[in-house]
Amino acid sequence: MSKKSIRKRIRYFLLIFWIGVVIWMYFQMQASGYDDSVLHSNSSVKVENSSEYIKFIPASVSINSGYTTSVLFYPGALVQAEAYAPYARRLAENGYPVIIQKIPFRLAFTEKMQISVFNKTKSLFTSYPDSVKWVLAGHSKGGAMAADFSGLCPEEISGLLLIGTSHPREIDLTSLDIPVTKVYGSEDGLASVEEVEGFSVNLPEHTSFVLVKGGNHSQFGYYGIQLGSGTASISVEDQQLQLLDASLELLLNLN
Repeated sequence: MSKKSIRKRIRYFLLIFWIGVVIWMYFQMQASGYDDSVLHSNSSVKVENSSEYIKFIPASVSINSGYTTSVLFYPGALVQAEAYAPYARRLAENGYPVIIQKIPFRLAFTEKMQISVFNKTKSLFTSYPDSVKWVLAGHSKGGAMAADFSGLCPEEISGLLLIGTSHPREIDLTSLDIPVTKVYGSEDGLASVEEVEGFSVNLPEHTSFVLVKGGNHSQFGYYGIQLGSGTASISVEDQQLQLLDASLELLLNLN
């Protein structure tokens, strides 16, 4: 067998291997670990789950009337949007509307796809009154996208919340004059403490850094096994409550 033929077979093998890994991760990163009632409306929170968004709107708040601080959330790569439903609902129970934007194929892996996501975000913002204050949030790859959006369209948002991500890495956001919070886990294998601290120079000096001691990558959501996530030494519930507290502190600063 020629060297050319061997190289060709190796390339096919690697292609099939990585396709298999992506498919495995896609199914592993389905939402799990919470009661289905989280996605159902009740007297305190109205839930709308469509092909493009999951909306959690407090019954006491009308986002359409304006003057409301609200959150738009980008999920992590390959993570089912519903994995962040418990977090979003808790924010809504505290009076803040939350919209989780679903990403096509759960992964905007090209610049063109990311721009399409951003255009949808801007379209959503314009569908509500100008007086609504939007906090853009995201986990992992979603956090990277949130950072990119804030660099391209800083005038569109009033706050930035980065969760379990080392981004921004390549862009300079030091000139942002909006509240910024970064939440990260001490046991996160995909966005390590060293990386988060190393790239902190790309964020404004007023950025609030919140370290969740014992927290890993995947417990910022509710889903299955994620390669490289790290081993948490605290429960998912504890990690989620610390994330909630950090998020509410940012939101309260905008009221």
